[in-house]
Amino acid sequence: MKSTFIACSMVVWALLCPGCGHLNLERRAQKTWPAVEVSTETLQILRSVRTSDVCDALDSMGLQQHYQMDSAMRPLYSGIRFAGIARTAEYDVIDRPLKSMSYQEFDKRQYAQGPQGLWREAGPWGGPDQVLVIDAKRTAAGILGSANTLDGRIKGVVGYVIDGTIRDSYECIIQKTPAFCTVRSPAHPMGRIGPVSNDQPITCAGVRVRPGDVIVADDDGVMVVPQEIADEVARRAKPIQDKDRPGRRRAYEKLGLPLDETVR
Repeated sequence: MKSTFIACSMVVWALLCPGCGHLNLERRAQKTWPAVEVSTETLQILRSVRTSDVCDALDSMGLQQHYQMDSAMRPLYSGIRFAGIARTAEYDVIDRPLKSMSYQEFDKRQYAQGPQGLWREAGPWGGPDQVLVIDAKRTAAGILGSANTLDGRIKGVVGYVIDGTIRDSYECIIQKTPAFCTVRSPAHPMGRIGPVSNDQPITCAGVRVRPGDVIVADDDGVMVVPQEIADEVARRAKPIQDKDRPGRRRAYEKLGLPLDETVR
């Protein structure tokens, strides 16, 4: 018990210590990450709890407000809920307006390979149990849309989080795309932004995210759980949820409300 406490304390200190532990973790992450592979059991627990439970667990560890994304990060529609392993990408503003061309040429070139292509992805579109987390500098350039999010889901992606734009939003909604964004816009990304990195640490909506960290999202927002402490966060979040359900169920029964998934 004492050694576990010491180990957790050292991780918390490293995460909090400005300019030292955090940078050291980041350097290690770039060389060897994911530093800690999150277990299936831990991921299942984090899928069963609320972001409020995760937030309370992190608060109890002295990590208050360090891993909650900016409140501008909102679900595309109500009822989205997911947890998965972060896969990261970063884009930046390039502001290179396209020259006039026929639509036929534009259509041919927009996703073409080689120097004639107008758009480049930062990297692959994820896999099973992953959440694609994108820093797009909160620009009105729609990296995520109704087609590529479907392709990602076919590959096993469980959610999307972008500090930037989702376009085709109505189609994404009726397709039940599990996505959070800070902007909606009809604009394509080409000529507006370009790729910077893939599978490297990024800052998304004010929070540092590394590949391998856990992303937990629901109507309240998006929480980032560092991979090194995911087991401990899950251990603390589960009893918070378990304690809440019976009390709320009793209130449901007194009010004659039909039981739902949050109290069963």
